[in-house]
Amino acid sequence: MLVASTASKTTSSCFVYGTLMSEEVLSCLLGRIPSMLPRVVLKNHSRHPVRDRVYPGVIPSTLTSSAVEGVLLFDLSPLEMKLLDYFEEESIDYKRTDVQVQIPDATSMETQAYIWC
Repeated sequence: MLVASTASKTTSSCFVYGTLMSEEVLSCLLGRIPSMLPRVVLKNHSRHPVRDRVYPGVIPSTLTSSAVEGVLLFDLSPLEMKLLDYFEEESIDYKRTDVQVQIPDATSMETQAYIWC
């Protein structure tokens, strides 16, 4: 079993909106539950079911009222980000993309999210 190490000093954050919001999934995938901030919003995007899959995808939207609520994961090591890439089939189904999200105190921050290809 591959377990991600948190020994790296370089950490990242990632906005998640589907299966990766589950603590059980994160624990199985990463070997731990990272710090999480709920009720984070990705504006100008919409969530949709993916045909023949059990998970959603998020795509950019031209509607300014479109928004996706999810969770922000913090303190992810480079290895943990690679594990998330593998889980999300990055470059096949999703592309990890830099995005701006709004956190509950109404400020925004840059992070990454998996956007449907």
